[in-house]
Amino acid sequence: MPLLRPLLLLPLVLAAVLLPGSAQSAAASNQLTVTVGPGFSIKVADANGQTVSNLDPGDYSITIKNLSPASEHNFHLTGPGVNMASAFDNVTVTWNVTLVDGLYKYQCDAHPTIMKGSIRVGPPPPPPPAPKKLTGKVGPAKVISLKKGASAVKSLVAGRYRIAVSDLTKADNFHLSGPGVNKKTGVKFKGSTSWTVTIKTGKYTFRSDATKKLRRTFSVS
Repeated sequence: MPLLRPLLLLPLVLAAVLLPGSAQSAAASNQLTVTVGPGFSIKVADANGQTVSNLDPGDYSITIKNLSPASEHNFHLTGPGVNMASAFDNVTVTWNVTLVDGLYKYQCDAHPTIMKGSIRVGPPPPPPPAPKKLTGKVGPAKVISLKKGASAVKSLVAGRYRIAVSDLTKADNFHLSGPGVNKKTGVKFKGSTSWTVTIKTGKYTFRSDATKKLRRTFSVS
């Protein structure tokens, strides 16, 4: 019976050895390092030095190292529950933050258009739905139409649409205009093209720029 005691203690010994290493690994995965400068560079990296673009939600320790000349750059992080900015100096600071699902953006407040980046926390947003299909046609005679399936368009629901346009004449063109959209073929163009557009609430017109009577409207809600 005494011979069994070392075996009974073995799991406890392994746990004592393994648990600290696991804890250290978990802690390392939540360590982020920001480098600002030199020059006009700004970077958020993980413990392996890889640039971060996606993270899991959780608590993070962010060390900010400003390598630029004093008063030139800073680091500003914004997102759900976070709005923190470092000073314009060369002092290394550490923040403890909790990141939740959403998009976080960072920048240098002195150079926000060229020193910036973003981090997606949690799963990526779902892709947008596939655009709905419409067909536009002008010619070969003095006719113009916009259809959804076999039906002429008189009204639509706001959203993304892919419009396949058949321009069958060099005497007219197909011109679609309305809130946020101004797409057209050339009057001398003859052929096919397609547009992917976002149709918003309001009134839209499709017409020929060469023939005033070839003009139709539809509403979007």
